[in-house]
Amino acid sequence: MSEFSDLLSLLIKSRDVNVSALTGYCELDRSTMYKLINGKRAPSSREQVQKIAEFINLNPLETKELMTAYLITKTGSEVYYRRQNVVKFILDFQEIQRISSFHSIDVSQFRLSLAADDQNTYPLTSQLQTSSVIHKILRQATARPDGIIRVIAQPEHLESLNIAAALPHSATSLRFHHILCITNSRSLIRSQNDYNLQCLKRIIPFYGNNYDYQPYYYYDDVNSHFNNMNFMPCVFLTETAAVVCTSDLKSGILFTRRDLVDLLQKRFEDLKKIATPLTISFSSVLDAHLKNLPMFLTETSHIYGLSAEPCLLPLLTGDMLERYVVKDLPNRQSLILMLKKYLDSVSSSNLHNYFSKEGVLSFMETGKFHECPKDLYTPLSMPDRIYLLKKYREQLLSGKKFRLFGEVLDKFPSNLHLYTSMGYGYMVFSDCSGHLLYLVLKEQNLLTAFYDFSHSLKECSMICSQEETADFLQNIILQYSRRMTSATKITRQAGTSF
Repeated sequence: MSEFSDLLSLLIKSRDVNVSALTGYCELDRSTMYKLINGKRAPSSREQVQKIAEFINLNPLETKELMTAYLITKTGSEVYYRRQNVVKFILDFQEIQRISSFHSIDVSQFRLSLAADDQNTYPLTSQLQTSSVIHKILRQATARPDGIIRVIAQPEHLESLNIAAALPHSATSLRFHHILCITNSRSLIRSQNDYNLQCLKRIIPFYGNNYDYQPYYYYDDVNSHFNNMNFMPCVFLTETAAVVCTSDLKSGILFTRRDLVDLLQKRFEDLKKIATPLTISFSSVLDAHLKNLPMFLTETSHIYGLSAEPCLLPLLTGDMLERYVVKDLPNRQSLILMLKKYLDSVSSSNLHNYFSKEGVLSFMETGKFHECPKDLYTPLSMPDRIYLLKKYREQLLSGKKFRLFGEVLDKFPSNLHLYTSMGYGYMVFSDCSGHLLYLVLKEQNLLTAFYDFSHSLKECSMICSQEETADFLQNIILQYSRRMTSATKITRQAGTSF
């Protein structure tokens, strides 16, 4: 039996369905229908599942449950739920970023002095006390000109402490090094099947701030390390103090003696040497983007680019670059040459580019590219916007894998660009101030999750057909062409009246 056959059998029995009539309605032979009911065969398509639902007179919720059972049977529960969590990660991305601005912790009520005295270790006997001490020592670290925070804890622990909100964005010299455990094996706990993706989700709020955040990972059993009988697995270190505590934060020890803090710092640095960077971030986004992407494109056969706006940058002509790159930009000509090389690489690549209706409309209204720093160029004129969209549609009709998102992803966040292949991936996104961040994904399980999701969009019916995409683009081209023509006529008439 399978997830689909179990549910189908239950529906047939509870609704007293005539199997022969169902077989005829679905245009199947009797043998095939009984194989579907007994779990020896899966439905051939979504349409077949929809016909079954129609005959049994299922309501929308029941139809959704039957379709979900079909998808789980087709892909396996682990893949199905991983893909669903990638969808949720994407659609919740802007909300995830906002977490860092919520509910900063007030530690003014905490009275424990950290000044040097005869006592240099302090027992922490409650969750409130442990949390307050951790926030206190981290705040003190941000005030130092050479502040460095070292943490061994899982992202969910930092989330429960609300660390992202507690650290001031003005701490530009602060370094935050974080060691976490992720899994490289299948979890028997369904909620942890996408654990690595949940880790990425929880550390996103630490990016886009002015301090230097760098996570490092190692593979192990997360449950064994942090959820079972491990003694005090979480460590929070600054230059002057250290907290070692349980994962539920209900008990711990504060150390302020210099030699003990130094010993823990040395141990942390030893562990960091054998850990691996989870991501690599760049503050000079455009420079990193232009230098890394051409190499990525030449070494990869299939690349998926997911964003709200279509990938129109590669269609810019040399004249357009001269026209729109800011005139007084330092090293302007070398930047233009780098841009041309980048655009050539993207144009010749096998890029699957998926985008949303809102992204196209945003570009047509503003003439701006969200993945390009706004201080490097001026917005495109309406004629050039229309020209680029026409060229993009021509490439689509000539066989390029450009597709419009379907209903599920039509609210793709405007500030997120996701590029992924089998062995390489990165995200470009803007923070609340509009500054861009370039984030290279290093861990293979994360890469696999994003690549598998991108690769599956067609079979999951989350993208439109070539014809639907071309028709939408043509309608937008006609709409804005008419608007431009009307504006030109009005301008001419106004000129004549004078």
